[in-house]
Amino acid sequence: MESNYDPLVSVVIPSYNMERHITETLVSVQNQTLEAWEAIVVDDCSTDSTPQIVNEFAEQDPRIRYFRLPENSNLPAVPRNYGIEQARGKYVALLDHDDLWSPQKLQRQIRVLEADETLAMAHSHLWVRRNGRSFPGLFYLPSPRQSVATESKLKKRNVIQCSSVVIRKDVLQGLGGFDESLNLRAVEDYHLWFRVSQRHRIVFISEIHGEYRLDSAGTSARENMQNRLWEIDQSIGTDSFSSQRSWLQKIAEKALSFPSALFYLAIEGHYRQRFGAPPRFW
Repeated sequence: MESNYDPLVSVVIPSYNMERHITETLVSVQNQTLEAWEAIVVDDCSTDSTPQIVNEFAEQDPRIRYFRLPENSNLPAVPRNYGIEQARGKYVALLDHDDLWSPQKLQRQIRVLEADETLAMAHSHLWVRRNGRSFPGLFYLPSPRQSVATESKLKKRNVIQCSSVVIRKDVLQGLGGFDESLNLRAVEDYHLWFRVSQRHRIVFISEIHGEYRLDSAGTSARENMQNRLWEIDQSIGTDSFSSQRSWLQKIAEKALSFPSALFYLAIEGHYRQRFGAPPRFW
């Protein structure tokens, strides 16, 4: 990449053994209607063909940069922080190595952030693809009011999908990036959102901006997540562990909020993007 290239947005993609999906992920970045981006892929010592695939992209598109860590960290926070250090953009967009963006994703979010310098971070919704099936995504549609990431809301639960986030780089730097503690593995993003909310304003754009792949977690994984939630409560004083809702409570809440979620995200949000209307944010 030429040294004088000045991207507006730096897309940070931590990657490990993702030869199956990394091509689709990078193509979804290349298809962005906002072209002033760079993509920083930080490889956590993959043992498959991920490095070759990414380097082929980088040879053809100088906006894509590939870095490889000297040893495997097994901590998503480490490659993310490394990518943030390399970032040249005013904004940092976070993207996991198997998720996908819709073409207008960056343009819509940057439009909101550029219009108001007091906004530190924007997130939106990614359609959930569970075990390769799209239909369950309807169940995961959030109502906008439930997705507003205030400090009080985030104290109870994480309402932000990591791959939907765009944040000002100076805000990230001011907070020291992601916490690389082992006990926060898998909730380091939640930990960061909460710290952002304590000092800055986060907005939710009620539009669908891509796809998030979600695989069913086994019992051990669910128990491990409970431990992580307990750790985050101890670390920053949240109530995420104690406030976990039962499945019955979740279903009841979803039933009550579904009409609002369907209208604002799937209907109004779709047509706002299609006709170029200003994004609605909360």
